[in-house]
This record gives sequence, C-alpha cells and structure tokens, in this order.
Amino acid sequence: MPEVDLEEALQRLDRIIGTFENEPVVAVRERVAELLEQLDVVHRELVWQVGARVHAADPALFEGLLEDPVTSVLFEMYGLVAPSPAEPGDAPAAMIGLDALVASIPAPYSWFSVGRDASLPEATLLAKDVEGERLLIVRHRGELHAYVDQCPGSPLTLNAGLVHDGVLLCPWHDCRYDLGTGRRLDRDGPALTVVQCTVADGDIRVGLRSRRKPAA
Repeated sequence: MPEVDLEEALQRLDRIIGTFENEPVVAVRERVAELLEQLDVVHRELVWQVGARVHAADPALFEGLLEDPVTSVLFEMYGLVAPSPAEPGDAPAAMIGLDALVASIPAPYSWFSVGRDASLPEATLLAKDVEGERLLIVRHRGELHAYVDQCPGSPLTLNAGLVHDGVLLCPWHDCRYDLGTGRRLDRDGPALTVVQCTVADGDIRVGLRSRRKPAA
C-alpha cells in the first residue's frame, strides 16, 4: 500500500465534512449526518473488537501496532486507548472496557421543535435553549438557518445583536456574520457554529445529538 499522509488526509476529511455541514439543501445535510453517525458507530465497534482481541492474545503485539502513527491516531481518536506514554518505560496502553466504549459513542441525532414556522418573520432572531444548548434561529431570504448562540471565542450570546441587509452584528465586539452561512465578514475569524434546521408539519425543528427522546 502507498504511504499515507495522515495529516493531509485528516485535513481533507475535515474540509469535506465542513462542506456538507453548509450544504443548503436540508435533506442532503440530514442524510449525510445520518451516514456519518452510522459509519462512526460501526467503525468504532470494529476497531474496538479488533484491538481487544489483539491485546488479549498478545499485549506486546498490540503495543507494536500503536507505534504506527495511523493506528495510534485511530485508537486515540476513538478514545479506545490512553494517549501514548511520554517516556519509555511508562505503563503500556490498555484497551478501555466495553461499557466505557458504549458511553463514548455519540448520542443519537434527534430533532426538536423550537416554534412555528409562520410565526418567525424575515431577519428576526429567535433565541432558544434546547437540550442545554443556546441556539439562534433566523429566516434569511425565506430560508431558515440555525446557529449556536455564541460569538466564537467568547461565552457571549448574539441574540441581542442587530440584523441588517443579511448581516448579523454582534452586540459586544462589533463582529459581523453572514446570516446565510455564519461566515465572519469583518475580518478573518471562526464562523458561527451551524445547527441543522428544517420545517416539518409547520414546526421549526433543529437537529441535535441527545439521549433524551424528543417530543413527538
């Protein structure tokens, strides 16, 4: 097999996921999110099963596998082993238990109602607390968009900000964000965190990972 440039591969994966997170077609975003979620569950279980059997049969072989940077990153990324020892002679890595593995699997992706579609006017900010997450919903050019209600890099909310000509103005820092994409406009900087948003049966619904069963 050709040598893998791990850093480049991870950066490319991050770019691809970011592209789909900003996909304007809601149905496409939903299907991609579901696909990634199920791939993550299956992949994590497969990696754990293989690693656990190798570790049980030959701990030294398992340690040898972790010397490979790709294998090491994969196991650490899924939280299946502790980070690599800093010094030679430190305690070897150990597989976590199955219960801990199950607890580490992301919560299911669920939809939660935040209000009626007809009641939200154009360019009006709707602030909601959903599953402990502060959210901001806005209609821009007829389309609904949802973001985490937080000015990136600070704990301050944006729901008291001003909306003008498709731009959200932060009430604290004079930061400006594109209502349709969440992208920062006044200078380079992190964008708003996008939250999945759709309309079903006249209700505005946002998609979040939650272990609580959403209301029907």
